[in-house]
Amino acid sequence: MLSTILHYCTNDYRFLDATLKQLSKFSDEIIIPMCDKFFNGELENQELLQKSKDIISKYDKCTLYMFEWHGEHRNPFYYSNLSRKLGTDIAKNEWILYVDTDELFTDEFQDWFMDNKDTDNTYWLTCNWYYREPIYQATKREAAGLLIKKKYCNWDIQNAVDRKSLFTRTNMINGDHVPVLSKTNEPMVDHFSWVRSKEELLSKVKNWGHKHDKDWVSLIEQEYSKEFDGTDIVHGYSYKTVENKYNL
Repeated sequence: MLSTILHYCTNDYRFLDATLKQLSKFSDEIIIPMCDKFFNGELENQELLQKSKDIISKYDKCTLYMFEWHGEHRNPFYYSNLSRKLGTDIAKNEWILYVDTDELFTDEFQDWFMDNKDTDNTYWLTCNWYYREPIYQATKREAAGLLIKKKYCNWDIQNAVDRKSLFTRTNMINGDHVPVLSKTNEPMVDHFSWVRSKEELLSKVKNWGHKHDKDWVSLIEQEYSKEFDGTDIVHGYSYKTVENKYNL
């Protein structure tokens, strides 16, 4: 019924086991398309790659699909789109959930999915967003995790857009504007995008699709020269302190 395609590189290693534990609770299969290099051409961390394979092997529903780096491309979304296309091509189920490894799903998602799978074609789910540490949660919510019927998943890997490009062909419910929440009216995704060390963030901003948006390197260096001051360099959100519920 549901195939999950997990976007992964070793820079997300700290989240891998916790993410797979949560995804295994409701996924019929988990496909992990992974490039042999970071998207800027640097070789993957081989030590963490082996540790990643060891973690993945613990989960019966998981398939690791390694593919080769194709060289430099002007489109910053090329490799993220390619990995999701490769996963889609071998997915076996009607529904596909596209997830980044730093997007952790709560236990409430399974019941919500069973109640809503016949309602619409696409959901961009409401999420909580975190910064620096897993206890700092933004007071403003975002959206993360794309749930979509496979028949609408026609990836154009040359198109310089991300997952939201698929929405133009569906009846989308967007968690940015129309909250997609659990039965208890809570987000079902916790997005730990910027919960990383300085070194991990510097690697992240060299390889993601938004690398040209700001001078990220300078901003990160400045941010990590001081203690957390209650706001972030990405959005300027305010924060509250919460429990570290996944023990990250």
